[in-house]
Order: sequence, then C-alpha cells, then structure tokens
Amino acid sequence: VTTEIARFLERGVMPWRAPWDAARAHAMTPGLPLRATGEAYKGANVLLLWTAQIARGYSKRTWLTYRNAEALGSYIRKGEKATPVIYYGSASPRTAANDKTDDEAQRYRFLKLFYVFNAEQCNDLPDGFAAEITPTPVDPPAIVRWLERAGAQVRIGGASAHYAPSTDTIHLPPTAAFLSPEHAAATAAHEGIHWVGHESRLDTLKGYFTDRALRAKEELRAELGAAIVGAMTGLAPHHLEDHAAYVADWLTLLKTDPRAFLSAAAKAQAAVDWLIARAGDPAEIADARAA
Repeated sequence: VTTEIARFLERGVMPWRAPWDAARAHAMTPGLPLRATGEAYKGANVLLLWTAQIARGYSKRTWLTYRNAEALGSYIRKGEKATPVIYYGSASPRTAANDKTDDEAQRYRFLKLFYVFNAEQCNDLPDGFAAEITPTPVDPPAIVRWLERAGAQVRIGGASAHYAPSTDTIHLPPTAAFLSPEHAAATAAHEGIHWVGHESRLDTLKGYFTDRALRAKEELRAELGAAIVGAMTGLAPHHLEDHAAYVADWLTLLKTDPRAFLSAAAKAQAAVDWLIARAGDPAEIADARAA
C-alpha cells in the first residue's frame, strides 16, 4: 500500500485529490468508493480504491467481490486484476473461547485483506446497478456551520488559515480571500480535522510544533480527513498552497515508517466520524443554519 502511494507522490500526484481533477479523472464520478450494497467504504480503503480507480482509469466507484458479482448473475472478465481492501476485526483465542470471565481480556485485533473488482471489470451486471450519483456540492459556508455545530469556535478574519491549540480556535480568512468558495470550504475542513486533534478530543497534536515527522503525520491526517469530507459533500480538497513541501515530507515519512499512511487514514476517518457523531452528516447541511 505504502509503495503504491509513494509512486503517486513521487510524480506529484495526491490520489486523494485526483478524483476531483478533471485533467486526470476524466469521466470519473466523484465521491466515496462504494460497496455492492451502496454503502461507502471508510478509512484506508477509501484511499486504496481511489488510487486503483485513478491508476486504471475506472469511471465507476462501485466495487464488488467475486461472490457479489456471482450473486448478481454477473462475472469478472478473464484476466482482470483485483484490488485489495482491508478488514479490521477482533477475535478471541480458541483456548479462551469458552472462558467468559477472561474473554474480553484475551481478545486481539487482526487485519485481513479482501479482494474486490470495479464495476467496469464485470460483465452482465443488472440494469441500473452502479448508477452512481455525483454528490451535490454543499454551500461552502455550510462546512463552517457544520464545524460550529460540532462545538468548534471559528473566527473569520486575518490573512492565514490555521488552528490555534492555545485558544482552541479555528482561524480562516474571509471567503473572498480564497481562490474560490470551494477552496475556502476545503481549507475549513482541513483545519476542522486539526481541531478534532486537540488533547481534549482525539489528542493527535503531540509534537506538532517541535518534531517535523510528527507534523508531517498530522498534516497527512488533516489532508486525508479533508478529502473524505470533500468526497461526502462534493467539494474538491485542493487547498494546500505549499503542497510540494508536504509531498517531500510525506515521502520521507513513508520511507521511514511504512505504516504511517494506514495509520493516518485510520485517524482521519476517526476524526470525520467524531464530527459526524456530533454535527450530523456534512452532506445534509447545504441549507442548514446554525441552531
């Protein structure tokens, strides 16, 4: 996984942005990758499937297992290459299976790979299957309202966008100062992911101001979190002006810590889930107003 992401970064391509880039994505339907049931993938699987979609030029974002295709009366074309997705689970050792008192203490976590195929790799899918709808872009200021609903203090004004842990506040320039309203919304989402990292919430900011590698991890987490929010709300996460410097730091990070990418993706998803639990689905706030 890390090697594949690094290949993209070495070419200056961030696969969590490309699904919204018309020059690269062509006819791709933007949004989160979908299971055969229509349920969206989460965490690292989002990035894995976006990467495969971009690399192979698939316009669909629906993915099926071999059994999914079989159940639909479809089949995978001969010679098609599968894409791995990750399943996280937990279990108890067999020796402790009947030990009710120690069962929880004995539980362990595991990771498995499953293999999926894009809808474009299948023949004879039912009519209307994978009829995907592009998310309708939300009103960009709605992202700020969404963050405020989750409890964030957002201050509009000034010349820089940043999260200030000392005051626990998000600072954003006026929307007019950005290249576009979408640019402003994506930046708000990025800073919102940083805000969730405060020690009173998910506590991911340790060492941010003193350790370059830890700062790179946190920026990657915020990047991926903003990309997930962007996919849910129809907004393109292309907001970092100095992305070349970040790409260099991320490449160094991936070479020294091969697990860093999967960890950042999992923590990004945790931050998005934290916000959703408190403020609702960001895709449903287009016409909402802060209560």
